[in-house]
Amino acid sequence: MTKENPLKVKELRSMKMAEPDETPKTVDDVNIYTFKMPNDSEPRIVKNWNEANSYHVVAGISKEQLEHARDQLVRPSPIENIPITTPSHDCYEQFKKIDSIIGMRSRYAPANYIPKLSQIDLDLAVKFRKRHRDDDKPTNIFGTDDRYIYNDASFPWRTIGRIWTASGACTGCTIGPRLVLTASHCINWSSGGGAGWVKFSPAYYNGNGPWGEFYATRVISWNKAEGGLSDLETAFDYVVLVMNDYIGNQVGYPGYRSYSDTWNGEEYWQHMGYPGDLTSTQRPAFVGDCAISSTSSESTSGQSGLVMGHFNDITGGHSGGPVWGWWSGEEWPRVVGVQSAEANTPAYNTSGDNEFGGGQGLSALISWARSNYP
Repeated sequence: MTKENPLKVKELRSMKMAEPDETPKTVDDVNIYTFKMPNDSEPRIVKNWNEANSYHVVAGISKEQLEHARDQLVRPSPIENIPITTPSHDCYEQFKKIDSIIGMRSRYAPANYIPKLSQIDLDLAVKFRKRHRDDDKPTNIFGTDDRYIYNDASFPWRTIGRIWTASGACTGCTIGPRLVLTASHCINWSSGGGAGWVKFSPAYYNGNGPWGEFYATRVISWNKAEGGLSDLETAFDYVVLVMNDYIGNQVGYPGYRSYSDTWNGEEYWQHMGYPGDLTSTQRPAFVGDCAISSTSSESTSGQSGLVMGHFNDITGGHSGGPVWGWWSGEEWPRVVGVQSAEANTPAYNTSGDNEFGGGQGLSALISWARSNYP
């Protein structure tokens, strides 16, 4: 059966999203900081009288507890890994049949099909693109760099955020009420079966996240991507993080649709990430008019995943960022893949392309996570 085609990106430029059904909130809950305290110790807020609008968090704890408390403040806790690799998880039959999943736009959230250009970055972007003939270009930029930096906290751009781990920065997006989607290779996998801490801040821009910072408590995966990425690892280079709060209920989240190779070569897609070359991973970049050029299938744990080759402009920091499209009559985009790999030597062939990971395995992973962590 032929799938309904998404809207082309050029169509979105002339479209206007419906106004919110409700008046936008003037005040929203913001998670300023997350930390652990010793048992039976209750923190309290105390005003700092030496500085305006400044406060201390204090608590009565023993000297023996003090060092442990400081350690927790500085070093977040590792997280539990939930590998979906056995039939007991029911993903083999029930979830691998799911082809699409809806998203959620908050009723009060303003929305745009195209993110707003960041004015303060415009001059920097123009300067960045005016290189001398013999200057080296950042890897994996094909022809003219078509990315631009945006600063937009409307829906769905507010669902994209920066990912932190102990080893660096990536990109992620909400994918459920308390779920975040990112790349498997962004996770610090532990030899004991768990994973290192992961932090997420939606709509993060230049040191500020309007909704604060959130920590993962679990990571759900098909496969651990470590080191160099093989085709199998790329085809399953995605994880769903279970967060410590319901951030998706605040900012909304996109849906999902399994990719069809009948869409190859068409400019249906948008991609977002936090590039290291343009912004030192501090501000998000938008890539419009994206096309996926080729697909190849891999399998693991009874699931089918796709390597989705493309020639869109991607550099370090984009990893884990979604590629999504819009369908007629829907108020949210649908994710079809996650940025995974960059070729060592960029070229206009399947050996030198950039690659998203996606396919039916991504749909099953998101479906299982939503069912078990609503």
